[in-house]
Amino acid sequence: MLRPASHLRDTHPAAPHHLLLGPDTHGVTRYAGEVAGAARAPVVRDVAELVPGAAVHLHLTDRLLGREPRDAAAVVEQLARRVRLTVTLHDVPQPTDGPVFAARAEAYGRIVRASHAWATNSWHEHALVDRWSASGARGTVIPLPVPVPESLDTHPGRAAVGSVPTDPVVGVFGFVYPGKGHRQVVRAVAALRRAGTMASVRVLGDAAPGHADEVETLVRTSRARGVPVEVTGRVPEGDLVAALRDVAVGVTAHRNVSASGSLNSWIAAGRRPLVRDGSYAREMAALRPGTLTLFDDATLVPCLDAALRSPTSTWTSPAADLGPRLEDTAAAYRAWWASVG
Repeated sequence: MLRPASHLRDTHPAAPHHLLLGPDTHGVTRYAGEVAGAARAPVVRDVAELVPGAAVHLHLTDRLLGREPRDAAAVVEQLARRVRLTVTLHDVPQPTDGPVFAARAEAYGRIVRASHAWATNSWHEHALVDRWSASGARGTVIPLPVPVPESLDTHPGRAAVGSVPTDPVVGVFGFVYPGKGHRQVVRAVAALRRAGTMASVRVLGDAAPGHADEVETLVRTSRARGVPVEVTGRVPEGDLVAALRDVAVGVTAHRNVSASGSLNSWIAAGRRPLVRDGSYAREMAALRPGTLTLFDDATLVPCLDAALRSPTSTWTSPAADLGPRLEDTAAAYRAWWASVG
């Protein structure tokens, strides 16, 4: 939950004001509020409330700040002229963005150059910034935390005992949009069904804005392949853990992953999902050993088959290190803010 107060008595001296833009339902805005709360940072919702010269932090994706990437860059440049601005870059541009890639890459370069200091959530994203947006620029990396239940009784590994789903349902969580991997998962499940495993697909999410046709196409092509597909629509936050625990296998298959909140949601629910191989996935596998299983285009079908045959392999061990926690992330941010002055 976001901390609503703009002026907190117990603020930490190393924590700059956090400027939260956009609706609380947006993942970046919600995460910004969580970091602000854990870091004991004062929250500001209106740029007009900022004192000139103050230290300000902004979590951003260009789509939160303007209709076009250049508009988002202009917003940040104007803000950076008024305050000492640090930023965390989300949804870092990469070539799989398609036609908008060049404009996004240029905009993020402008944002990096305008900011006092910048951060990403992974070294994978840092490398993307260096390669495509701001060659030679050096930021810091502060990984996304996993929101692990605090009570031992609700520890995901303990909850898995005796509650492993028996129906062969393959789950894909998050917005539906091109490149998210839903179609590949459907093709893989079709192959399993031809081999005698009557699996189905459950889409835990709704269409991304502007991509309603993608859901319609997914359902239509799935039926043509003989694969049952259920689209749940948006899963309420309070129901999310139960929904992620209620499928046999979770898959994170998007090709243009940078930092994945959906992957962390699987892990927070105690699941060990199948994750498309790539530099980000390998980075997360090294950060949290035993929390994901890598696959590539050639191995998704056998990996799904193996997971369905061994359900316990899709759950993390209670002993698995799921860090960093939110408090670790907040401490890393405070140390970084202190270091960049």
